[in-house]
Amino acid sequence: MLLIIAVSVILLLPIISYLLHPLSTQKSIVFLTTFLIFGGFIINFFSTNPFLGSWVHVNQSESIYRSISRNEKLSSPLINQYLENTPSKDESFMRGVQVFYKALELESFNSAESILQTLNSQFISENFQVPIFNLLADLRDLKYPDLADSKLLINIENPSDCNLQSLKFSVSIPDGPDVSIAAKEIISPDLEQPFVLDKSHSLVRGFDITSAFLQQEMIKIKAHAQCDNSAFQAFKSLDLKYSKGNQDELFFYANEWLKKQQ
Repeated sequence: MLLIIAVSVILLLPIISYLLHPLSTQKSIVFLTTFLIFGGFIINFFSTNPFLGSWVHVNQSESIYRSISRNEKLSSPLINQYLENTPSKDESFMRGVQVFYKALELESFNSAESILQTLNSQFISENFQVPIFNLLADLRDLKYPDLADSKLLINIENPSDCNLQSLKFSVSIPDGPDVSIAAKEIISPDLEQPFVLDKSHSLVRGFDITSAFLQQEMIKIKAHAQCDNSAFQAFKSLDLKYSKGNQDELFFYANEWLKKQQ
C-alpha cells in the first residue's frame, strides 16, 4: 500500500510542477484530466468489484497470508470474501486451493484445516467432492505421517468343500456414504499369508482405511469366496477404536462362511 502511494506521488510531481509554474497554459485541462485519471484509479482500487485491481482484495490476501504464516485459524467470512468476485465457481475453488497448499507448504495445519472446512461447506456439489477428499488426504498425510501405513490384515480359512478360485473384500463404514473405503480382488489366493488392505485400495483418495483409523471408525468387512461350482460370503464388524499401532487383524474361519444361492 505504501509503495503504491509513493509511486503515485512520484508520478504526480511533474504534473504538480507544471500546474504551479506561472507560465503554464491550459492548467484547467491538465488538472481536470489528472483528477479524472487518478480519481478513477482510486475508486477502482478501493472497489470490491474493480476493473483493474482492488485494495480490498490486496488487503484480504495480505491478511490471509499473514494468518497462515502465524498458523492461525482463518474465519469463514474472511475466506469467503477472498473467494468472491471470480468469474466462475471453479476459479473461486482454485483460489481456495492455492491458499490451502500455501498453508501446507508452511505446515500451518490450523490454517489449512480452517480453509478446508470453509471449502467443504461452500462447495457442496458433487463436482467438488473428490477434489476436497484429495485435499483432506494431503492434509492428513502431512499432519499425521505415522498413519500413512495404516493397514487391515485379513486371515482366511477355506470354506468347506470349496476349491477356491478367487476372493473379494470390501470395507465400508455402516453409517457413512455408500462407497467402500477399500476394495480388493485376489485371483488364486494364497491362504498361508494374511491379505493386506490399506489406503492404496480406496475407491476415493482420502476416504480410505487411513481415514477410518484416524477417526477410529466402526467398519464392516465383507468377504466373497468364489469356488469352482459355488460361492460363499462372510461379514464382520471391527471397531478401530481399540486398534493399536495403526493396524488391526481379523479372521474368517471355515464355519463362518455362508453359501450363496446360485
